[in-house]
Amino acid sequence: MKIELSKVYRILAPRIVALITSTNTLSGINAAPVSFVSPVSFKPPILMISLRPIRHTYKNIIENKEFVINILSKGYVDRVLKCAVAYPEGINKLEVVGLHWYSSERIKVPRVKEAKVWFECRFLEEKKMGDHLVIFAEVLIAEARDDVITEGEVDLAKLNPILHIAKEKFATDFKVVKYKRYD
Repeated sequence: MKIELSKVYRILAPRIVALITSTNTLSGINAAPVSFVSPVSFKPPILMISLRPIRHTYKNIIENKEFVINILSKGYVDRVLKCAVAYPEGINKLEVVGLHWYSSERIKVPRVKEAKVWFECRFLEEKKMGDHLVIFAEVLIAEARDDVITEGEVDLAKLNPILHIAKEKFATDFKVVKYKRYD
């Protein structure tokens, strides 16, 4: 069976949902759930996020050159998904959905207090790809709460992040297993 081309991304799933915080010129805190997030370099640590250009998140990142990738556990899925609602610019989305924030270490954009992992990012460049814009950013600070750390590493089972497949389909409570690699 051939797969409809518009559904290819669904096979490359599930993907962690990041709640991306950014700020705008009206001093509002914007927050947007994004599952098109991927690492592209180890050294320096560079990530890419793919956004629709009509969103405030894209505009804010281009204007301010920084953002935070916040990873929350599945217990916050409803609040994270409510951040997808289009609010007027200048509204603090975190306040509207009942999430809290605090200052980042190296950038002006705040972190989400309820998150378990944070990546403070600095914009590097953008590239148009189809109906999305890809933002490349360097991770300046990566931090995780102690309660999701096992043997010095982020334990994804403890983190239990929100995983997106497509539209209203999500995956939860995955099991982490180890396999021998041959590289």
